[in-house]
Amino acid sequence: MEFSVPTNWDDELLSALKSIDTKSLIKEVYGKLALDYIGGGRGATTLSSVSRQKAKQHIKKLHSQGYRFNYLLNSLCMDNLEFTRQGQKNIRRLLDWLVRVEVDAVTVANPYLMMFIKRNYPHLSVSVSTWTDVDSLNRARFWEDLGADKITFPGPVFNRNFNFLKQLRKSIKCKIQLIANNACLSNCPTSINHGLANCHASQSWHKCKGYALDYHIIMCQARRLRDPVNFIRSDWIRPEDIHFYEELGVDMLKLVDRRMPTVTISKISKAYLDGTYMGNLMDLLPAFHGKTFNAHKGWVYKLFYMGDPFSMNVLKMIKYSKVLSKLEVYIDNQKLDSFINNFPPGCDIASCNTCGYCQRVTEEAVRIDEDYRKKLIAQIDTVINNLLKDGLS
Repeated sequence: MEFSVPTNWDDELLSALKSIDTKSLIKEVYGKLALDYIGGGRGATTLSSVSRQKAKQHIKKLHSQGYRFNYLLNSLCMDNLEFTRQGQKNIRRLLDWLVRVEVDAVTVANPYLMMFIKRNYPHLSVSVSTWTDVDSLNRARFWEDLGADKITFPGPVFNRNFNFLKQLRKSIKCKIQLIANNACLSNCPTSINHGLANCHASQSWHKCKGYALDYHIIMCQARRLRDPVNFIRSDWIRPEDIHFYEELGVDMLKLVDRRMPTVTISKISKAYLDGTYMGNLMDLLPAFHGKTFNAHKGWVYKLFYMGDPFSMNVLKMIKYSKVLSKLEVYIDNQKLDSFINNFPPGCDIASCNTCGYCQRVTEEAVRIDEDYRKKLIAQIDTVINNLLKDGLS
């Protein structure tokens, strides 16, 4: 199995990856600037800022260690600016810079952008983002016909749909990639809206100026805490189960998240490269690690919002972000050793209430303090009610 891992633009990360990648399984490192014209899948306020010069030097070091670099251009929406003269000039400026710094591949979520790059920058390998929600064989063939070299399939739909993955391998020739540790809700109903919010919060020209309150994650945490079975129903892939997906024809696993510090990215990568992890599975799932606006940005950045009467109340932002602190939940990874082998077929069309498999696993493997659970639910409910009442005004 090949791996694609994130960069936080810290050069020490590259040394750490090289030291643990003893079998040369990491083939690609991915990332992007916090803000650029096209945008991507994470809001700028959740990322460390890096200059273009620093990014160029980082990519050069990455290449010297034998890694390819994939730059993310996976915005779902550009407000139709991609069809304007100025918009296309700005897209070309960004792509021209990526060529100059010798980026090997890009990831897109816009079919027009895919076609634009394939025609005007044919030497670039182009991957399809999971935000495109390629949830059928026909959609996969559509992107492959446009020239996709790799497609990342939505984990909440297909990481547990083994029959689809088997048929998929027979139907397309491009690389199949899954995200191993995203831990999204099964068949998440807000994934597209979440993607739109993040992409606008990473576009240099957008009026939200890099910020998006992660309301979707707040709602996600509430659903899990109210019914902990949703920790097991998530789309994670255990390091111990990688061989299962390799046998189904999956070419590459993508690890997240580029918002994480070097020590965390290294720890997660090592677990998957080794194919084993002893302890709490939550350690490998950054969605629960609690990185927020409050943790990533300094007071100068926050004062920028505080002084803008048409933006938002930064004090409320900080207060609300505190409900996204690290979740104190324990998922015993060793008690999941038979999880994938005993997973019931037809999960995508079965009723969870009738099946009950994930509920039984939850009772065996998930531990959460009841007082803590109730207290955090109450805090989240307060935040949601306040947002519904007066937002961030």
